Amino acid sequence: MKIKRLFGVLTLATGALVLVSCGNKGSEEYKYGELKVSIPTGVIRTAGDIVALQKGFFKEEGVKVTGVNSQGNIALTALNTNSNDLDLLTLGFVPDVQAISNGYSNIRFIGGTAVEGGALIAKKGEASKYQDKDNIINFENIEKAKLAFAVGEAAWVVTNEYLTENDPNYLNVKDSLNINNLADAQTVALQVGQGNFEVGFLPLEYANLYKDSYGIELIAEAGELIPEYVCCRQATSKEKLEAKYDAFVAYEKGRIRAWEFIENKDNQEEVVNIVSDYIHKEKDYVRNYLYGGITKWSVDPNTKGINTYKEALKNAGVLKNDIEDITSYVDTKAYKQALDALIKDAPTNTFYKDKLDLFNEYNK
Repeated sequence: MKIKRLFGVLTLATGALVLVSCGNKGSEEYKYGELKVSIPTGVIRTAGDIVALQKGFFKEEGVKVTGVNSQGNIALTALNTNSNDLDLLTLGFVPDVQAISNGYSNIRFIGGTAVEGGALIAKKGEASKYQDKDNIINFENIEKAKLAFAVGEAAWVVTNEYLTENDPNYLNVKDSLNINNLADAQTVALQVGQGNFEVGFLPLEYANLYKDSYGIELIAEAGELIPEYVCCRQATSKEKLEAKYDAFVAYEKGRIRAWEFIENKDNQEEVVNIVSDYIHKEKDYVRNYLYGGITKWSVDPNTKGINTYKEALKNAGVLKNDIEDITSYVDTKAYKQALDALIKDAPTNTFYKDKLDLFNEYNK
């Protein structure tokens, strides 16, 4: 059976919970109250939230969004224990699934942040050894190579699943692969560039960032192996979703509007300026990341993709404790209500209609 599309991951470091300056200040009344949302300092993958904040979409929908410099295990613990420090985690997926498998039963996925964004790398001048015109990657050479990745890296999980589905010999050699878990993406790039490992797995952002300084090049993008695999789900807790449901609906409306704004070609330079100023990164870096094919934005919850990727994590040995039904931790009601409301207000908007078709396809 062919692997289903749209699943993914982003490995995140443990971070402290620190309020950061963002959102609207003053004495304005917000009909649906406040949500404390993870918008870590300098992180570009939260561009949708940044655009929604700076364009005033959240305020217009009646919810005050306050950014929190938070990610990783501390953020997940805050959600699972219903701490007042955080209402929504916008980054990561592997840590979220691992937390659920380890007993964090309150976690709920309500939306998405991005899809794709991984890469397979080799030492500069060596990538052609691992490429194949018909199969994208050369099965035999990949399987013989010394492999390096940071634990939970999406590109390895995707590659493992791709090999399982497409290489008849893979299951016979899988247990004998030379797999090496390294500390982080920078270490992977350094070690592959020095020739200590032959194939590495990185977020595409880091593959591009380190290609010159560490002498590496792309073998393939992970999205070429499994198109549209998801990464970065929006996670909250069951209790917070129930207590602040209307605020979450308003938040999702703002996010969908930001999604439309980002994808409109006429807005590209404005988006680049907004995000560059907010995260304090060069405009060329922001432009390449947002519009250079490194990742794709998708706010849709994608229940099918979540389930498929959970299976891929298990198959790759990342998920030690299985989750019998991960779809029971997905709640799409707030997102769907937000999308329906936008369509009702703008019935001729083709972007919203297309996203309804997408929702119906991946969330049945």
